Amino acid sequence: MTSSPRLLAAQADVAAARAQLFGTLGEVQQRLKPSTLTHNAIETATQGVASAARKGAEAVRTRPYAVAAFAGAVGLVMARGWIFDIVRGRRRGDATGARTTGLNNNETKRARHAKKGKQG
Repeated sequence: MTSSPRLLAAQADVAAARAQLFGTLGEVQQRLKPSTLTHNAIETATQGVASAARKGAEAVRTRPYAVAAFAGAVGLVMARGWIFDIVRGRRRGDATGARTTGLNNNETKRARHAKKGKQG
């Protein structure tokens, strides 16, 4: 049985296409392995964090006063509860000398109650 040259060329093309397809499938399988995906995600995150750190350091170098003002404002917002407790204790005339230590300060409440009881 003799094959025509066109048939042999077509079979060679099919074999080459099949080999290329299986090579591509092997690459896709390698890229979609969980370990490869995890490694790529970690590298991307690391690069993102490093980039953000560089940008932050550059911002601090170019505008140190603005960064200090921003950090101070964030600190004040985070400490607003403590600041309010301190200011509130002074406005009420807390003459007991007790320091307010938080939201539930029973010693200050007892001292105020005792002070009111002595007056009346």
